[in-house]
Amino acid sequence: MIDKPTTLDAILKAKEERSLKQKELLARFPLVSLISLSINIPSLIKLSHEAVVIHEIAYQSILSLLREEGIELLLCESKIAPTGAESLFVCSADAKMLKVLTCSLEQAHPLGRLMDIDVLDVSGSILSRNQLGLSKRQCFVCNDTAHLCARAQKHSYTELNLHIKRLVEKHAFANSIALWCERAMQKEVELTPKPGLVDRANSGAHQDMDIYTFYASIKVIKSFIPRLIETAHAYAHEEAKICFKRLREIGIDCEQAMFEATKGVNTHKGMIFCLAILCGAIGRIYGNHENLTYQNVHVHMKALCHNLVEDDLVHAKPNSAGARFFYESGSTGIRGIAQSGFAIIFEKSLPYYRSCAQEEGEEIALKKTLLLLISELDDSTLWSRGGMEGLSYAKAQARERLHRINEMEMLDACLNDFDRAMIEKNLSPGGSADLLAMTWLLAQIVNS
Repeated sequence: MIDKPTTLDAILKAKEERSLKQKELLARFPLVSLISLSINIPSLIKLSHEAVVIHEIAYQSILSLLREEGIELLLCESKIAPTGAESLFVCSADAKMLKVLTCSLEQAHPLGRLMDIDVLDVSGSILSRNQLGLSKRQCFVCNDTAHLCARAQKHSYTELNLHIKRLVEKHAFANSIALWCERAMQKEVELTPKPGLVDRANSGAHQDMDIYTFYASIKVIKSFIPRLIETAHAYAHEEAKICFKRLREIGIDCEQAMFEATKGVNTHKGMIFCLAILCGAIGRIYGNHENLTYQNVHVHMKALCHNLVEDDLVHAKPNSAGARFFYESGSTGIRGIAQSGFAIIFEKSLPYYRSCAQEEGEEIALKKTLLLLISELDDSTLWSRGGMEGLSYAKAQARERLHRINEMEMLDACLNDFDRAMIEKNLSPGGSADLLAMTWLLAQIVNS
């Protein structure tokens, strides 16, 4: 849904529906005021990545403002659609006071010019800045009055949206990465069909979870991403291994929150580890004023995980699936992958995915890349369910199937058949799924 264009008719219809909803709420709650939040995005892609980030920040800022002022919030509703992200807040407060507060937010916040916050009084009338003696809003590119720039079409859509991207990168970078992480995890779980994994069709080889368990987990994990990035940024100049310990502590907190959200089900423990390393690398890159390139991300991820296998598996004796996998098979699992700086992604899955996506589109590329990862990865999740026999079976099947698929219809039939076989054997390539999400994520946030 995000970054997909809409139509002028759909935009006008959404505006009409918002107006009807406002009237309905004011009728339901007499003697109240209403805050209506939407985002100023000057193009037919109303639900851009940046628009969602700005909406999330504006939403939380309004809630914080109401709490600080002791204003009773009676109801809050949000709508996320291709026509844009919007929210309505029913408040037991004077409309003029709310307008003063929201205008202050628009004025003070560095992204405030992109927030369109209306206040409606008990009669449904929208209060204007003029009524409060405030000046008209300025263009967010130049210092001229906004409506004059719009009327004269002074700035192109390209210029306006490039400026919005720069504002978000400057003032909401961690929030933007958090949204990308959320989208990557959603992209992975919603990809259908997948062999032995939870998707929109079934729960794969898992009896204790479904796609809604994953959604609950993803929401929690997303909330920890800014903390990971900001911590790594704040300590960008300290030794990488010390920074790794800080990130691991946050990751443990995130794991505990995940288990609370899923009622004890492990949906994303491996993914949390992967994201902690990636976000740590990104934070250190920005803290050191380096460019966000594949090479720099790879170097920093490798530095953070230096000697991880020795520290975690050779010198220590943890009782985890990954540790037992190492002691019984000799494979270093996810720790070995991390110590290499996730070389399997940078050297294999990412180039393969980007090439496939360019030729065959994103969905086919993701499915083929998943098969590639299953065929290459010593996945401890597969081993924990089926031993070396199960791991070897999954790798061989993925390799064989990848080599004989030529078109979408054949691909889906092949994956459905593989899914049935994996479910029958109780096998799930969870590690490959995590690396698939990481592959897609890196393809979106890094340009070269």
